Amino acid sequence: MRTVLLTYCLLISKLLMAQSSYEQLEMISIHQLEKEDTLRFDLSGIVEVDNRYFVISDKVWNRYIYEISLDQNKFNLVQSYFFNAKFRLDLEAIDYCDGYFYLANEKNGGIYRLNKSDLFDGKGKLELIDIPFEDKQLKQTEWGNAGWEGLAINCENQILYLVKERQPRFILPYDNKSNQLLPEFDIPNTESNDFSDAKFENGFLYLLERNGNYISKIDPASGEVIDKKYYGHICSHPEGKLFEPEKYGMAEALLLKENEIWIGLDNNGIQTSTHATNTYQIKGNNPVIIKFKRPKGF
Repeated sequence: MRTVLLTYCLLISKLLMAQSSYEQLEMISIHQLEKEDTLRFDLSGIVEVDNRYFVISDKVWNRYIYEISLDQNKFNLVQSYFFNAKFRLDLEAIDYCDGYFYLANEKNGGIYRLNKSDLFDGKGKLELIDIPFEDKQLKQTEWGNAGWEGLAINCENQILYLVKERQPRFILPYDNKSNQLLPEFDIPNTESNDFSDAKFENGFLYLLERNGNYISKIDPASGEVIDKKYYGHICSHPEGKLFEPEKYGMAEALLLKENEIWIGLDNNGIQTSTHATNTYQIKGNNPVIIKFKRPKGF
C-alpha cells in the first residue's frame, strides 16, 4: 500500500512540476463526436482546407476522409468521401498542400497523396509517393504500431516532415522536389517519449508529444525547441482523465488556427470518466476535439 501511495504521489508531483514549467493552454470548449452507428471511430488526424475541416480514422476498414462541423459541445461527420485502396490501412496522419491530401499509413509505412478534386468527385485513389526509404535502410513494415504517426508539409518548399512515433521516435524530412531524404533528427525527450502528430506553419514545426501532454514548437533547421505548451491539465487532470482507464496519452490530432489550437483525442473506444461527465457533460465512448486559445507568438 505504501509503495502504491508513493508511486501516486510521485506521479502527481511530476504532473504539477510540468504544469509549473510550461504555460498551460486555456481551454475554450470540448466537442464530442455525435455518432449513432456501432462502428468505432478512432480519430487520428485533422486538417483545414479552404475553411473546411477534415478528419481521418485509423481503423483498417476505413477508406474515407470525413468533413466535419462543430456545434456547441458536439462535432458531426457531415460528409464522407470514399477513396480506393486495395490494402490494409492504419491512417495516422493527414495534411494538405496544393490540391492534394497527404496521408501516412502506419500499417505498411507508406506515404500517400490523394487528389482533392478526384476525391470530391467520387474518384479518389491513393497515390504512393516513391520515397527512397532504402537509402536510410528503413524497414517501416517491421515497426508495427510504432511507425509514422504524424506528417506535416512545408508547402512552399515542398518538404514533408515524417514523424515516427516511438522506439525510437524521430522526424525525417523528405524533399519532394529532389526526391531525397534529409537527415533525421529528434528533440530532447525530457517530457515525453513519443510523438503523435505534427503541423508546419510560418517556418516552424509543431509536434504533439502525446504521453507528456505537450505541443512543442521547433525550428526544423536546427532542431531547437523554441517553446512548449501544456494541455495535460485538461486531458490528464489529477481528479480524473477524460477517458478511463487510460494507460497512455490519447491526443492524436493537431490543428493550428490563427487564434486557436485544436487537439483531437483517439480514446480507442474507452468510456468517458465520471470527472469528464460531471465537468464537461460528455459521456459515452466517442472521441473528442478540444479547442484551446492559441497564445500570441506561439
